[in-house]
Amino acid sequence: MKKFLAAAGAFAVLAMPAFADSMTIEFAGDDGTTATYVFDDATSMATLPDGTIAPYTWDEATATLCGETPEGPVCATFTVSDEEPKVGDVSAYTLSTGGGGMATIIAMAAAEPTGS
Repeated sequence: MKKFLAAAGAFAVLAMPAFADSMTIEFAGDDGTTATYVFDDATSMATLPDGTIAPYTWDEATATLCGETPEGPVCATFTVSDEEPKVGDVSAYTLSTGGGGMATIIAMAAAEPTGS
């Protein structure tokens, strides 16, 4: 559950912009743990630090990221900016199970354009 909680926090850092197909976020929990997750906007799947792939949902209106864990559903609510997200942006997050931390965008990637 901790793995997904951190992942949830990571994505909520900022809304995934239309030009980013994936966003890599490092979560630093208030408990001292750090984990990195990759969120794929096209598939709504997140790659966790151990390589596990898990589905997530993102509610832009409430800046909340949710997903299922073996222990049940977990959501993270983020503090977001009105500006387009960029590498280096940092956001606080709070988990539905308690706790929280800070999430940092460490990479963003756009889809490869399809040629004609």
